[in-house]
Amino acid sequence: MLKRTLTVALAGVTAMALHLITSPAAGAAAYGCSGTQVGSWKVPMKDALDGGTYYISDVKLFYNARTGWNCAALVKRSDHQRYGEKTPMYLEMYNSRWAEDNWKNNYDKDVGRFKYHAGPVKVYGRNICVSIHAKHGDHTGPGDDYNGRLSLSGVACD
Repeated sequence: MLKRTLTVALAGVTAMALHLITSPAAGAAAYGCSGTQVGSWKVPMKDALDGGTYYISDVKLFYNARTGWNCAALVKRSDHQRYGEKTPMYLEMYNSRWAEDNWKNNYDKDVGRFKYHAGPVKVYGRNICVSIHAKHGDHTGPGDDYNGRLSLSGVACD
C-alpha cells in the first residue's frame, strides 16, 4: 500500500514539474527572452505527398512591459520526430519603424539549423506593432528547403 501511495505521489509531482517547465513564464527564459508571453502561432507545414497540413513548430512572442522590448522564438514541438535533430529554421521580426530606420532595434533575425528553437530575436516595441516571418524545414539532410511558412503582420501593437 505504501509503495502504491508513493508511486501515485511521484506521478503527481512529475506532472506538476512538467507543467511548470512548459508554462509561459518558464518558457521566456528558456528561449533567452524576458517578459510575458503575448502570442503563440502554429507554423503550418505542407506534406509533399498528400498536400495535408501538419505542425512541428510554434512562434512564441514575449513582451517586456518594463523595457518595451518584444522577443520571439521559433520553437519545435517536443512530440515531433525531428525534435532534437538539426533542421533548417528561419525567424525574423521587425517593427513598424523598420522601413524608414533599419537599425538593430527595429530588426532582428536568426537563421540556421537548430535542434530545439531558432531565436531569440528582439526588437523594440513600445507603442509599435511588430511583424514576424517564420520558416521551418522538416528534414535533416543538406539544403534549406522550407515547407513550413508563417507571416504575421501588425501583431503585439502595445
